[in-house]
Amino acid sequence: MTRRRTAGVSFAHLTVEKRFALAIALVLALPDFASAQVRREDLNLAVGQLRLAVRALPPVAALPRIQTAVAWLSDRAATTNPADVSKEYVRSLQQLAELMTSDRRSGVMDDVAEELEAKVEHCRRLGIDMGGSVLLDVNTRRGPQTVGNWQVLYLLKVYEHVKGAAPTVFPSLSSPTQVALEPGRYWLWARDPSTGLTSERALVRVLGRTQLQVDLPIP
Repeated sequence: MTRRRTAGVSFAHLTVEKRFALAIALVLALPDFASAQVRREDLNLAVGQLRLAVRALPPVAALPRIQTAVAWLSDRAATTNPADVSKEYVRSLQQLAELMTSDRRSGVMDDVAEELEAKVEHCRRLGIDMGGSVLLDVNTRRGPQTVGNWQVLYLLKVYEHVKGAAPTVFPSLSSPTQVALEPGRYWLWARDPSTGLTSERALVRVLGRTQLQVDLPIP
């Protein structure tokens, strides 16, 4: 009993930054968090981390946009069905919160704002609460011709600011190839697995509908 009372008093006196760091540590300490099914507690914790991170932000240019988007998401956390939210969606919210505490450069904060706004825009267009996904179909094309047997890779744009973040390869070769993605802004590019030749990256806003088709130019 004494230990619990002492811990409660100590937490009450923590700064916003220290509370956020403690929340991150608690998430990482949860056994098999990444493999567990999304629970309402997981979603609420991620949204809470966003709120704490916003409160600790200095007056960067993107702050009003970030505040508006986080407030919108927070208002809908209670009515969101956790079954409609993927583990990657929750992970992306946590990563956005972490970026707001670890890398506050203006370009990074602009990307954080864009990513949060993309998630909000997706929900508003479809009339849903948090979460959702888009089935993304990609064709690799050389001029007017569809070319097959290329790998397609994607990376959430904001993750380019995350050390160690790696792209994900679509589960099958083109063309077409498809994958279900959480709403957001993604870098897409293609790679010839036989030669290693890669295409230019294309920035695609994957949101506002349940299915999206993209033609990706290849060299």
